[in-house]
Amino acid sequence: MLNELLRLQHKNPKKVIGLMSGTSADGIDACLVEISGNGLHTRINVLVSETYPYDETTRTAILDTCNPETGTVDKVCQLNFHLGKLFANAATSIANKAHISIKDIDLIGSHGQTIYHLPNQTTMEKTEDRNQKSEVRSNESNSNTVDIDAFKKEMWDLPHIRSTLQIGEPSVIAQETGVTTVADFRPRDMAAGGQGAPLVPYVDFLLFRDKEKGRALQNIGGIANVTILPKNCSINDVIAFDTGPGNMIIDRITELVTNTTQHFDEGGKLAERGKIHDSLLATLLAHPYLSKPPPKTTGREEFGISFADNLYKDGTHSGIKDLDILATVTAFTARSIADSYKHWILPKHPLPEIILSGGGSHNDTLIKFLRQYLEPSIQIHTINKFGISPNAKEALAFAILANETISGNPNNIPSATGAREAVIMGKIIPGR
Repeated sequence: MLNELLRLQHKNPKKVIGLMSGTSADGIDACLVEISGNGLHTRINVLVSETYPYDETTRTAILDTCNPETGTVDKVCQLNFHLGKLFANAATSIANKAHISIKDIDLIGSHGQTIYHLPNQTTMEKTEDRNQKSEVRSNESNSNTVDIDAFKKEMWDLPHIRSTLQIGEPSVIAQETGVTTVADFRPRDMAAGGQGAPLVPYVDFLLFRDKEKGRALQNIGGIANVTILPKNCSINDVIAFDTGPGNMIIDRITELVTNTTQHFDEGGKLAERGKIHDSLLATLLAHPYLSKPPPKTTGREEFGISFADNLYKDGTHSGIKDLDILATVTAFTARSIADSYKHWILPKHPLPEIILSGGGSHNDTLIKFLRQYLEPSIQIHTINKFGISPNAKEALAFAILANETISGNPNNIPSATGAREAVIMGKIIPGR
C-alpha cells in the first residue's frame, strides 16, 4: 500500500474522479479530471462530467434516513452500502463516457451523502446536574424498583456532540472499481475544532485566486455557500461560509405546489408566475442563522423538508397562493445571499464579480432576484466561463481534495471552518 501511495504522489498527470451527492439528494455528480501537481502548483484539465440521478426509491430512502423520525440504524447501515455501489457505478460510468477504462483511473475522491450534520455543540443538561438528579431520584424511590423508561431517557440525555455523518461506503467504491478511494473528509476538520464545512474554499483558492481582482465563488446547491478571494490573497485571507438556503426549500415547495409532478422549478418558470409576499419574506429573513456571523455552516437540519412543509402549511393557511409562496422562497434564497454580502463581505472587500455554480445557477428567476438585490456594478457569471459545468464544480473539488490528501497536504481552511489548525482530511481506502 505504501508503495502505491508513493507512486500516486509522484505521478503526473493523474486521472481522478470526483463524486458528490448534495443536500438536495437528487443524484450523484461525477467529474473526471486530469490533475498535475498539487498545492499552489495544481493544474487541471476537466475531461468529462455528468449527473446520475437517483431513482425515486433511492431518493425517498435518503430523505427518510435523514429524518430523525424515520431514519433507523438498519436503514443507515443498508443505505451506506447501497450508495457505495451507486457511487462505484457512477465512477465506472463517467470513465466509460470518457472512453477510459476504470483500470486506468488513478484515484477517486468521494464526499458521500450527508445524513446528518451537527456543527455546533450545545449542552442540554450539565453532567453534574444530571448526576445530582439521579441521586435524588434514587433516594426518593424504592430501592427495589427501577424505572426503565426514566433510566433510558437519562442515559440518552447527553450533550449535543459536534458530529457529522456522510455515507456511501468508500470500501465498496474501492472494491467495486479497484481504484484507491479517498472519502469522509469532514470528520477530521471537526476533530480539529472546525464545523466540517465548507470544504470547497480550499479548491477555490487553488483554482480561482487572482492577483488583479477579488472574486466571490457562489455555489447554490441545496444549501448556498460562498468563497471570497480578495485580490492577491493568501490562503489566510480566504473567507467562506454557508450563506443559508439554496435550492432545498425551493425544490420542496415546488413538489408541494405540483403534487410531486416536479421535483424542482426548472428555469424558475413557476416562481416567475408568482408574486413575492412581503410579509412572508420578512418573516423568513428573520431566521436567526442569517444574522449569525461567519464562520458558519448549515444544512437540512435548519432549512430542510420540515422547514419547507411548515412554511407551506402556514402560508396556505394564511391564504397565500401557491405560486406566491414559491416566488417568495425563491426571493428568500436570493435575498439571504445578497444580505450576506452586504453584512459580512462588501464593507471590507469590494467585489467586481461573482461566479455562480450549482443547480441554482440554472434558475433564471432566482438569478434575476439576486441581480436586483445586489449592487449593479457587480458582474455575475456562471462557472462555465472557466470551462467547468456548474453541476460539476463540487465533484471536481473532491477530486482535487483527494489529490491533496494523497500528496500529504493539509486541505481545509481554518478561517472558513473555524478549525484550530490546518489538517489533512480524508480517509484512504486502497484499491485492488
